[in-house]
Amino acid sequence: MEGTRAMRRGGRHVLLPALSLLIACSACVLREVRTAPSRRLVQRRQIVALAESLAGIPYVYGGVDIDGFDCSGLVFYVYDCFGIRLPRSAGEQADLAGGVSWKRAVAGDILAFRLKDGWHTAIYIGDGRFVHAPSSRGWVRVEAMNDYWRQHLETVIAVLPSGRRAEDT
Repeated sequence: MEGTRAMRRGGRHVLLPALSLLIACSACVLREVRTAPSRRLVQRRQIVALAESLAGIPYVYGGVDIDGFDCSGLVFYVYDCFGIRLPRSAGEQADLAGGVSWKRAVAGDILAFRLKDGWHTAIYIGDGRFVHAPSSRGWVRVEAMNDYWRQHLETVIAVLPSGRRAEDT
């Protein structure tokens, strides 16, 4: 009986360090899983913040810098600031892979609208709002997704990973 207790105690001494090591390793794995989405979220927030900060800059046809933007130039510029190279034209941006439904749009996604005179692109900033450079009013601005824009929305392009499940796209 005394030998059994000693073996139990001895086994417990071996198991406790092994169990501690297993928990520590699991914590490292869990920490990595938890931080990966937060990095993506931070980048999305930075993209949204930059896009919003450009409101008020004048519309300039063919513009791709802070002297003036057209719609696709704005999208191109914002993503380029984060090292993400996109096509320059709205039509090419609309053709990018990664389309998701409007109900799955996440801040930082690109909205592509089909208008009577061609394509128009914008950056979704969440809560049904987006930043774009429409020529009609002459400056970059934040706008709500109203009936007009909703009926012209052709696709939402998820350029950045968001953690969406495959069946959500």
